[in-house]
Amino acid sequence: MKQAYIPHPETISFRDVETPTPGPDDVLIRVSRIGICGSDLHVFKGKHPLVSFPLVQGHEFSGSVEKIGENVSNLSPGDLVTVQPAVPCGTCDRCREGFIARCDDLLFIGGALAGAGSEFISVPAPHVVKMPRGITPDQAAMTEPLAVAVHGVGQAPALAGMGVLIVGGGTIGNLIAQVARLSKPRRLVVAERVAFRRNILSDLSIDVIEPLPSAPIEEQVKDLMGGLPDVCFECAGTASALNACIRATRRGGDVVVLGVYEDDPKTEMILVQDKELTLSGSLMYTWDDFHGAVELMEKNEVSLEPLITHHVPFEDWIKGYSLLVDHPDETLKIIVDL
Repeated sequence: MKQAYIPHPETISFRDVETPTPGPDDVLIRVSRIGICGSDLHVFKGKHPLVSFPLVQGHEFSGSVEKIGENVSNLSPGDLVTVQPAVPCGTCDRCREGFIARCDDLLFIGGALAGAGSEFISVPAPHVVKMPRGITPDQAAMTEPLAVAVHGVGQAPALAGMGVLIVGGGTIGNLIAQVARLSKPRRLVVAERVAFRRNILSDLSIDVIEPLPSAPIEEQVKDLMGGLPDVCFECAGTASALNACIRATRRGGDVVVLGVYEDDPKTEMILVQDKELTLSGSLMYTWDDFHGAVELMEKNEVSLEPLITHHVPFEDWIKGYSLLVDHPDETLKIIVDL
């Protein structure tokens, strides 16, 4: 089978490798769609602090069951599936509590473990999630980032009646907004610099502002909301976005950080202390979050298609990275087709 292999930053090599044979507890999946994540781009550029080379990327993906191991009974060939890519040890205290992303020995499909950048991938059956009837392969490939958003919203206090600000309107920021508004906040606003992304948010009936150099973001938001937000979600991965959240959040409020940082940010910690803010990180999800994302898709409570702006062929995967780097004003989620 063909495999997209990244030996070092900014290089994708295609090679022929043996098609894996699933073990008795495994599932062989014919990959059909792979989403390019913002963290994938950081990795490809060699600027993700937690990932090393060489590797095979692909942790947001969907496909059809090709073959099942003899001990697998809940799946059949032809089923449309996605995969929960976080592989914890399963025995530590964090794993037993359900917080798989906090496992000290966490492995990740598409990181330390080979990802879906191949025509086929063999995955332990417990990590394979069958998609409900009516879900498309494109939508199924969006399950993982949606689960990130479900978990991120869960890291904040209950949002009903709250003022919510999301800084960064990329894929995760957009999905955070869609998930958060299901909790019926008093007001929800996304701050996003790129007009193309603001337009997508507006089309989804989400209030959005353009951060202006002439006006501090806390002033813009305060005027729009009638007060400072109770909760801010940082979804851009820059020092300016993080500090915008810290400045904008009301005293005693919460800031949830989902952005991936290529460089350590200079953080206005004096305001975190002075305002007695709660600053928390959100990395992945629990199993409940992942299944919760599937349930939101099944109930049509989120819109995923507007976020998918481009498809590129498997053999032209690198074009997807070029589009994200060179044309951020017209791209959001890029899907690789096999």
